[in-house]
Amino acid sequence: MHIFINLYFLGLLVPLVSSIPIDQPQTQASEKVERDYIIVLKNNISKRELLSHTVWAREINARFLRKRQDSGLVQGIEPAGVKKVFDIYKFKAYSGTFDSETLNEINRHKQVDYIEKASPIFLNEFKTDLTDEWGLLGISHKVSQFPTELNGTYRYDDSAGEGMFAYVVDSGVNIAHKDFEGRAEIGYDALHPDSKTHNDTHGHGTHTAGTIASKTYGVAKKARVISVKVIDRVEYKRNTSADLLDGINWAANDIVKKNRQNFAVINLSMAISYSRAINDAIDNAYKMGVLSIVAAGNNNMDIREENSSPTIASKAFVVGAIGANNRRWVDNDRIGSNYGDMVDIMAPGENIMSLGIENNIDATSLKSGTSMAAPHVAGLACYLRRLEGLKSPEEVTSRLLQIAQKDVLDGESLKGSPNLLAYNGNGL
Repeated sequence: MHIFINLYFLGLLVPLVSSIPIDQPQTQASEKVERDYIIVLKNNISKRELLSHTVWAREINARFLRKRQDSGLVQGIEPAGVKKVFDIYKFKAYSGTFDSETLNEINRHKQVDYIEKASPIFLNEFKTDLTDEWGLLGISHKVSQFPTELNGTYRYDDSAGEGMFAYVVDSGVNIAHKDFEGRAEIGYDALHPDSKTHNDTHGHGTHTAGTIASKTYGVAKKARVISVKVIDRVEYKRNTSADLLDGINWAANDIVKKNRQNFAVINLSMAISYSRAINDAIDNAYKMGVLSIVAAGNNNMDIREENSSPTIASKAFVVGAIGANNRRWVDNDRIGSNYGDMVDIMAPGENIMSLGIENNIDATSLKSGTSMAAPHVAGLACYLRRLEGLKSPEEVTSRLLQIAQKDVLDGESLKGSPNLLAYNGNGL
Protein backbone atom coordinates (compact mmCIF):
# COMPACT_ATOMS: atom_id res chain seq x y z
CA MET A 1 0.00 0.00 0.00
CA HIS A 2 1.43 3.35 -1.02
CA ILE A 3 0.50 6.85 0.03
CA PHE A 4 0.43 9.91 -2.16
CA ILE A 5 0.15 13.40 -0.72
CA ASN A 6 -1.45 16.57 -2.00
CA LEU A 7 -0.66 19.86 -0.30
CA TYR A 8 -3.35 22.46 0.32
CA PHE A 9 -2.98 25.74 2.16
CA LEU A 10 -6.37 26.60 3.65
CA GLY A 11 -7.27 30.06 4.81
CA LEU A 12 -8.86 31.72 7.80
CA LEU A 13 -12.07 33.42 8.71
CA VAL A 14 -11.46 35.34 11.92
CA PRO A 15 -12.27 38.87 13.11
CA LEU A 16 -9.77 41.45 11.88
CA VAL A 17 -8.95 45.02 12.72
CA SER A 18 -11.58 47.02 10.87
CA SER A 19 -9.21 49.54 9.35
CA ILE A 20 -7.05 46.93 7.61
CA PRO A 21 -8.16 45.68 4.17
CA ILE A 22 -7.11 42.04 4.45
CA ASP A 23 -8.44 39.09 2.45
CA GLN A 24 -10.17 36.59 4.74
CA PRO A 25 -10.20 33.06 3.31
CA GLN A 26 -12.04 30.40 5.27
CA THR A 27 -11.15 27.68 7.76
CA GLN A 28 -10.44 27.24 11.44
CA ALA A 29 -6.93 27.70 12.85
CA SER A 30 -4.95 28.19 16.01
CA GLU A 31 -4.41 31.51 17.78
CA LYS A 32 -0.83 31.49 16.52
CA VAL A 33 -1.98 31.61 12.92
CA GLU A 34 -4.72 34.13 13.73
CA ARG A 35 -2.02 36.66 14.62
CA ASP A 36 0.42 35.91 11.79
CA TYR A 37 0.48 38.43 8.96
CA ILE A 38 2.40 39.26 5.80
CA ILE A 39 3.02 42.98 5.28
CA VAL A 40 3.88 44.00 1.72
CA LEU A 41 5.46 47.37 0.97
CA LYS A 42 5.02 49.49 -2.14
CA ASN A 43 7.01 48.76 -5.30
CA ASN A 44 9.23 51.83 -5.06
CA ILE A 45 10.71 50.83 -1.69
CA SER A 46 14.49 50.31 -1.68
CA LYS A 47 16.46 47.69 0.25
CA ARG A 48 17.60 50.38 2.69
CA GLU A 49 14.02 51.56 3.21
CA LEU A 50 12.88 47.96 3.77
CA LEU A 51 15.49 47.55 6.51
CA SER A 52 14.55 50.87 8.08
CA HIS A 53 10.85 50.01 7.98
CA THR A 54 11.31 46.65 9.70
CA VAL A 55 13.39 48.32 12.43
CA TRP A 56 10.51 50.76 12.93
CA ALA A 57 7.96 47.91 13.01
CA ARG A 58 9.95 46.12 15.71
CA GLU A 59 10.07 49.32 17.76
CA ILE A 60 6.31 49.84 17.38
CA ASN A 61 5.63 46.27 18.50
CA ALA A 62 7.91 46.72 21.54
CA ARG A 63 6.24 50.03 22.41
CA PHE A 64 2.73 48.56 22.45
CA LEU A 65 3.99 45.55 24.42
CA ARG A 66 5.38 47.87 27.11
CA LYS A 67 2.07 49.73 27.13
CA ARG A 68 0.16 46.51 27.79
CA GLN A 69 2.66 45.47 30.46
CA ASP A 70 2.29 48.82 32.25
CA SER A 71 -1.48 48.41 32.15
CA GLY A 72 -1.32 44.86 33.49
CA LEU A 73 -2.90 43.52 30.29
CA VAL A 74 -0.15 41.10 29.29
CA GLN A 75 -1.38 37.51 29.49
CA GLY A 76 0.29 34.41 28.09
CA ILE A 77 2.70 34.58 25.18
CA GLU A 78 2.80 37.99 23.55
CA PRO A 79 3.16 38.60 19.79
CA ALA A 80 6.79 38.31 18.69
CA GLY A 81 6.78 41.09 16.09
CA VAL A 82 8.79 40.91 12.85
CA LYS A 83 10.02 37.39 12.11
CA LYS A 84 11.17 37.20 8.49
CA VAL A 85 11.99 39.71 5.76
CA PHE A 86 11.47 39.10 2.02
CA ASP A 87 13.16 40.85 -0.90
CA ILE A 88 12.56 39.62 -4.46
CA TYR A 89 13.23 42.28 -7.10
CA LYS A 90 10.59 44.97 -6.41
CA PHE A 91 8.69 42.76 -3.98
CA LYS A 92 9.56 43.92 -0.45
CA ALA A 93 7.73 42.39 2.49
CA TYR A 94 7.99 40.90 5.96
CA SER A 95 6.01 38.54 8.13
CA GLY A 96 5.39 38.47 11.83
CA THR A 97 3.04 38.13 14.76
CA PHE A 98 1.30 41.35 15.80
CA ASP A 99 -1.53 42.48 18.05
CA SER A 100 -4.32 44.67 16.67
CA GLU A 101 -2.85 47.99 17.84
CA THR A 102 0.52 47.29 16.26
CA LEU A 103 -1.11 46.08 13.06
CA ASN A 104 -3.24 49.23 12.79
CA GLU A 105 -0.14 51.38 13.26
CA ILE A 106 1.76 49.44 10.59
CA ASN A 107 -1.17 49.70 8.19
CA ARG A 108 -1.17 53.50 8.50
CA HIS A 109 2.47 53.72 7.41
CA LYS A 110 2.81 55.37 3.99
CA GLN A 111 5.18 52.65 2.75
CA VAL A 112 2.68 49.80 3.26
CA ASP A 113 0.86 48.56 0.16
CA TYR A 114 -1.27 45.76 1.65
CA ILE A 115 -1.48 43.29 4.52
CA GLU A 116 -2.76 39.73 4.40
CA LYS A 117 -3.20 37.00 6.96
CA ALA A 118 -0.85 34.04 6.79
CA SER A 119 -2.81 30.96 5.71
CA PRO A 120 -2.26 27.68 7.58
CA ILE A 121 -1.12 24.56 5.75
CA PHE A 122 -3.10 21.33 5.78
CA LEU A 123 -2.36 17.98 4.13
CA ASN A 124 -4.84 15.66 2.42
CA GLU A 125 -3.60 12.11 1.88
CA PHE A 126 -4.99 9.49 -0.48
CA LYS A 127 -3.95 5.87 -0.94
CA THR A 128 -3.39 3.63 -3.93
CA ASP A 129 -2.15 0.09 -4.37
CA LEU A 130 -1.58 0.29 -8.12
CA THR A 131 1.87 -0.44 -9.48
CA ASP A 132 1.85 1.12 -12.96
CA GLU A 133 4.97 3.03 -14.04
CA TRP A 134 4.89 5.13 -17.19
CA GLY A 135 5.65 8.84 -16.65
CA LEU A 136 9.09 8.97 -18.29
CA LEU A 137 7.85 6.96 -21.23
CA GLY A 138 4.95 9.36 -21.70
CA ILE A 139 7.20 12.41 -22.19
CA SER A 140 9.78 10.78 -24.47
CA HIS A 141 7.66 8.99 -27.08
CA LYS A 142 5.05 10.06 -29.57
CA VAL A 143 1.56 9.21 -28.40
CA SER A 144 1.11 7.15 -31.57
CA GLN A 145 3.72 4.77 -30.10
CA PHE A 146 2.19 4.63 -26.62
CA PRO A 147 1.77 2.23 -24.95
CA THR A 148 2.16 -0.78 -27.27
CA GLU A 149 5.53 0.14 -28.83
CA LEU A 150 7.37 1.62 -25.87
CA ASN A 151 9.16 -1.50 -24.69
CA GLY A 152 9.88 0.18 -21.35
CA THR A 153 12.48 2.59 -22.74
CA TYR A 154 12.94 6.22 -21.68
CA ARG A 155 14.61 7.99 -24.58
CA TYR A 156 16.77 11.00 -23.78
CA ASP A 157 20.04 12.71 -24.61
CA ASP A 158 22.96 11.74 -22.39
CA SER A 159 23.53 15.38 -21.38
CA ALA A 160 20.55 14.72 -19.07
CA GLY A 161 20.40 18.16 -17.44
CA GLU A 162 23.99 18.10 -16.20
CA GLY A 163 24.97 21.38 -14.57
CA MET A 164 21.35 22.41 -13.99
CA PHE A 165 19.72 23.02 -10.59
CA ALA A 166 16.19 22.15 -9.44
CA TYR A 167 15.09 24.02 -6.31
CA VAL A 168 12.39 21.83 -4.76
CA VAL A 169 10.26 23.98 -2.43
CA ASP A 170 8.39 21.30 -0.56
CA SER A 171 8.55 19.02 2.49
CA GLY A 172 12.30 18.55 2.25
CA VAL A 173 14.27 15.93 0.31
CA ASN A 174 15.86 12.70 1.50
CA ILE A 175 19.27 13.65 0.11
CA ALA A 176 20.80 10.39 1.40
CA HIS A 177 18.78 8.32 -1.08
CA LYS A 178 21.28 6.48 -3.26
CA ASP A 179 19.30 7.18 -6.43
CA PHE A 180 20.31 10.86 -6.21
CA GLU A 181 23.96 9.75 -6.53
CA GLY A 182 25.10 12.57 -4.27
CA ARG A 183 23.49 15.26 -6.47
CA ALA A 184 20.92 16.36 -3.87
CA GLU A 185 21.81 18.87 -1.15
CA ILE A 186 20.23 20.81 1.69
CA GLY A 187 19.40 24.38 0.78
CA TYR A 188 17.18 26.00 3.39
CA ASP A 189 14.63 25.16 6.08
CA ALA A 190 12.00 27.89 6.40
CA LEU A 191 10.70 26.22 9.56
CA HIS A 192 14.09 26.24 11.30
CA PRO A 193 16.15 28.89 9.46
CA ASP A 194 19.25 28.43 11.62
CA SER A 195 19.43 24.69 10.97
CA LYS A 196 22.02 23.39 8.49
CA THR A 197 20.14 20.15 7.87
CA HIS A 198 16.59 18.83 7.63
CA ASN A 199 14.67 15.66 6.82
CA ASP A 200 11.66 14.86 4.68
CA THR A 201 9.18 13.46 7.19
CA HIS A 202 6.37 12.51 4.80
CA GLY A 203 7.91 11.89 1.39
CA HIS A 204 6.20 14.42 -0.86
CA GLY A 205 9.34 16.46 -1.53
CA THR A 206 11.53 13.39 -2.06
CA HIS A 207 9.04 12.01 -4.57
CA THR A 208 8.89 15.22 -6.61
CA ALA A 209 12.67 15.62 -6.51
CA GLY A 210 13.07 12.03 -7.67
CA THR A 211 10.87 12.70 -10.70
CA ILE A 212 13.02 15.67 -11.59
CA ALA A 213 16.52 14.28 -11.18
CA SER A 214 16.93 10.77 -9.73
CA LYS A 215 18.97 8.17 -11.61
CA THR A 216 16.11 5.74 -12.09
CA TYR A 217 12.97 7.89 -12.21
CA GLY A 218 14.29 11.33 -13.10
CA VAL A 219 13.63 13.32 -16.26
CA ALA A 220 16.97 15.16 -15.96
CA LYS A 221 19.11 12.38 -14.55
CA LYS A 222 22.27 14.46 -14.04
CA ALA A 223 20.72 17.66 -12.66
CA ARG A 224 21.29 18.73 -9.07
CA VAL A 225 18.53 19.07 -6.46
CA ILE A 226 18.40 21.83 -3.84
CA SER A 227 16.01 21.03 -0.98
CA VAL A 228 14.00 23.99 0.36
CA LYS A 229 11.74 22.86 3.19
CA VAL A 230 8.55 24.79 3.93
CA ILE A 231 6.30 22.15 5.47
CA ASP A 232 6.75 19.35 8.00
CA ARG A 233 4.56 16.34 8.70
CA VAL A 234 4.81 16.82 12.45
CA GLU A 235 4.31 20.58 12.49
CA TYR A 236 2.19 21.11 9.38
CA LYS A 237 -0.77 22.63 11.26
CA ARG A 238 1.58 25.43 12.32
CA ASN A 239 3.16 25.98 8.90
CA THR A 240 1.79 28.98 7.02
CA SER A 241 1.96 30.81 3.72
CA ALA A 242 4.65 32.94 5.36
CA ASP A 243 6.83 29.81 5.43
CA LEU A 244 6.12 29.20 1.74
CA LEU A 245 6.96 32.82 0.97
CA ASP A 246 10.20 32.43 2.93
CA GLY A 247 11.13 29.37 0.87
CA ILE A 248 10.42 31.13 -2.43
CA ASN A 249 12.35 34.18 -1.25
CA TRP A 250 15.39 32.06 -0.30
CA ALA A 251 15.34 30.02 -3.51
CA ALA A 252 14.98 33.02 -5.83
CA ASN A 253 17.73 34.96 -4.09
CA ASP A 254 20.07 31.96 -3.94
CA ILE A 255 19.62 31.46 -7.68
CA VAL A 256 20.41 35.10 -8.40
CA LYS A 257 23.29 35.31 -5.91
CA LYS A 258 24.97 32.30 -7.55
CA ASN A 259 24.19 33.50 -11.11
CA ARG A 260 22.06 30.44 -11.81
CA GLN A 261 19.15 32.17 -13.54
CA ASN A 262 20.01 30.38 -16.81
CA PHE A 263 20.61 27.05 -15.09
CA ALA A 264 17.90 26.70 -12.44
CA VAL A 265 14.17 26.19 -11.93
CA ILE A 266 11.88 26.26 -8.89
CA ASN A 267 9.34 23.45 -8.51
CA LEU A 268 6.20 24.22 -6.49
CA SER A 269 3.97 21.16 -6.14
CA MET A 270 1.57 22.79 -3.68
CA ALA A 271 -1.20 25.34 -3.41
CA ILE A 272 -2.60 27.79 -0.89
CA SER A 273 -5.75 29.83 -0.73
CA TYR A 274 -5.51 33.10 -2.63
CA SER A 275 -2.42 35.07 -1.64
CA ARG A 276 -1.52 38.27 -3.42
CA ALA A 277 1.87 38.16 -1.68
CA ILE A 278 2.71 34.70 -3.03
CA ASN A 279 1.58 35.70 -6.53
CA ASP A 280 3.66 38.88 -6.41
CA ALA A 281 6.70 36.94 -5.21
CA ILE A 282 6.45 34.47 -8.12
CA ASP A 283 6.02 37.28 -10.63
CA ASN A 284 8.92 39.31 -9.26
CA ALA A 285 11.18 36.25 -9.22
CA TYR A 286 10.37 35.82 -12.91
CA LYS A 287 11.47 39.39 -13.57
CA MET A 288 14.83 38.46 -12.04
CA GLY A 289 15.09 35.55 -14.48
CA VAL A 290 13.79 32.81 -12.15
CA LEU A 291 11.30 30.31 -13.58
CA SER A 292 8.69 28.67 -11.31
CA ILE A 293 6.93 25.47 -12.37
CA VAL A 294 3.63 25.12 -10.48
CA ALA A 295 1.18 22.25 -10.02
CA ALA A 296 -2.37 23.03 -11.18
CA GLY A 297 -4.02 21.62 -8.04
CA ASN A 298 -6.10 18.52 -7.32
CA ASN A 299 -9.62 19.79 -6.64
CA ASN A 300 -11.03 18.92 -10.09
CA MET A 301 -11.97 22.58 -10.60
CA ASP A 302 -11.38 25.38 -13.05
CA ILE A 303 -8.33 27.24 -11.74
CA ARG A 304 -10.07 30.60 -12.14
CA GLU A 305 -12.97 29.37 -10.02
CA GLU A 306 -10.71 27.89 -7.34
CA ASN A 307 -8.62 31.09 -7.29
CA SER A 308 -5.67 29.62 -5.39
CA SER A 309 -2.02 30.60 -5.31
CA PRO A 310 0.51 30.35 -6.84
CA THR A 311 -1.44 28.80 -9.73
CA ILE A 312 -2.99 32.14 -10.67
CA ALA A 313 0.29 34.06 -10.52
CA SER A 314 0.69 35.58 -13.98
CA LYS A 315 4.24 34.24 -14.43
CA ALA A 316 3.73 30.77 -12.97
CA PHE A 317 4.08 27.97 -15.55
CA VAL A 318 1.14 25.76 -14.58
CA VAL A 319 1.06 22.01 -15.16
CA GLY A 320 -2.04 19.82 -15.24
CA ALA A 321 -2.00 16.03 -14.86
CA ILE A 322 -2.98 13.24 -17.26
CA GLY A 323 -3.24 9.48 -16.89
CA ALA A 324 -1.80 6.78 -19.14
CA ASN A 325 -5.09 6.77 -21.05
CA ASN A 326 -4.25 10.29 -22.31
CA ARG A 327 -7.16 11.81 -20.44
CA ARG A 328 -7.02 14.45 -17.73
CA TRP A 329 -6.39 12.69 -14.42
CA VAL A 330 -9.59 12.42 -12.34
CA ASP A 331 -9.96 10.21 -9.28
CA ASN A 332 -13.55 11.18 -8.45
CA ASP A 333 -15.86 14.20 -8.62
CA ARG A 334 -13.87 16.08 -5.98
CA ILE A 335 -10.34 14.87 -6.71
CA GLY A 336 -8.61 15.37 -10.02
CA SER A 337 -6.40 17.71 -11.97
CA ASN A 338 -7.62 21.29 -12.02
CA TYR A 339 -8.28 22.59 -15.50
CA GLY A 340 -9.03 25.60 -17.68
CA ASP A 341 -7.18 28.26 -19.63
CA MET A 342 -4.85 29.03 -16.72
CA VAL A 343 -3.14 25.66 -17.31
CA ASP A 344 -0.11 25.94 -19.60
CA ILE A 345 0.71 22.30 -20.35
CA MET A 346 -0.22 18.74 -19.35
CA ALA A 347 2.12 16.03 -18.06
CA PRO A 348 1.93 12.52 -16.55
CA GLY A 349 0.54 12.64 -13.02
CA GLU A 350 -1.29 9.39 -12.32
CA ASN A 351 0.40 6.44 -10.60
CA ILE A 352 3.89 7.90 -10.85
CA MET A 353 6.72 5.85 -9.36
CA SER A 354 9.56 7.78 -7.74
CA LEU A 355 11.68 7.85 -4.58
CA GLY A 356 10.39 7.38 -1.04
CA ILE A 357 11.49 7.75 2.57
CA GLU A 358 10.44 4.48 4.23
CA ASN A 359 14.08 3.55 4.53
CA ASN A 360 16.82 6.06 4.13
CA ILE A 361 18.58 4.98 0.94
CA ASP A 362 16.50 2.98 -1.52
CA ALA A 363 12.75 3.33 -0.86
CA THR A 364 10.28 3.94 -3.68
CA SER A 365 6.74 5.30 -3.63
CA LEU A 366 3.79 5.52 -6.01
CA LYS A 367 1.79 8.75 -5.99
CA SER A 368 -0.76 10.58 -8.11
CA GLY A 369 -1.69 14.21 -8.62
CA THR A 370 -0.60 17.43 -10.25
CA SER A 371 2.18 17.42 -7.64
CA MET A 372 3.64 14.58 -9.72
CA ALA A 373 3.00 16.27 -13.08
CA ALA A 374 4.82 19.52 -12.29
CA PRO A 375 8.23 17.90 -11.63
CA HIS A 376 8.09 16.18 -15.02
CA VAL A 377 8.05 19.66 -16.55
CA ALA A 378 10.62 21.04 -14.10
CA GLY A 379 12.86 18.16 -15.15
CA LEU A 380 12.22 18.95 -18.81
CA ALA A 381 13.18 22.58 -18.20
CA CYS A 382 16.54 21.41 -16.80
CA TYR A 383 16.96 18.87 -19.61
CA LEU A 384 16.25 21.32 -22.44
CA ARG A 385 18.36 24.10 -20.95
CA ARG A 386 21.38 21.79 -20.93
CA LEU A 387 20.65 20.24 -24.32
CA GLU A 388 19.77 23.41 -26.24
CA GLY A 389 21.40 26.19 -24.23
CA LEU A 390 18.12 27.90 -23.42
CA LYS A 391 18.57 30.89 -21.11
CA SER A 392 15.65 33.07 -20.02
CA PRO A 393 12.37 31.78 -18.55
CA GLU A 394 10.67 33.00 -21.73
CA GLU A 395 12.94 30.86 -23.91
CA VAL A 396 12.35 27.79 -21.76
CA THR A 397 8.56 28.04 -21.59
CA SER A 398 8.28 28.92 -25.29
CA ARG A 399 10.34 25.85 -26.18
CA LEU A 400 8.32 23.60 -23.88
CA LEU A 401 5.14 24.74 -25.62
CA GLN A 402 6.70 24.55 -29.08
CA ILE A 403 7.79 20.91 -28.86
CA ALA A 404 4.82 19.67 -26.82
CA GLN A 405 2.71 17.05 -28.57
CA LYS A 406 -0.39 18.80 -29.81
CA ASP A 407 -3.96 17.52 -29.95
CA VAL A 408 -3.05 14.01 -28.79
CA LEU A 409 -5.06 14.08 -25.54
CA ASP A 410 -8.76 13.50 -25.02
CA GLY A 411 -10.06 17.01 -25.61
CA GLU A 412 -13.38 16.61 -23.82
CA SER A 413 -11.67 15.57 -20.59
CA LEU A 414 -9.41 18.65 -20.64
CA LYS A 415 -12.30 21.08 -20.04
CA GLY A 416 -10.56 24.07 -21.58
CA SER A 417 -7.01 23.11 -20.68
CA PRO A 418 -4.56 23.22 -23.59
CA ASN A 419 -4.25 20.02 -25.61
CA LEU A 420 -0.49 20.00 -25.12
CA LEU A 421 1.43 17.04 -23.72
CA ALA A 422 4.89 17.79 -22.32
CA TYR A 423 7.57 16.17 -24.50
CA ASN A 424 11.37 16.07 -24.54
CA GLY A 425 11.64 16.36 -28.32
CA ASN A 426 12.99 12.88 -28.89
CA GLY A 427 12.80 12.16 -32.62
CA LEU A 428 12.19 15.76 -33.71
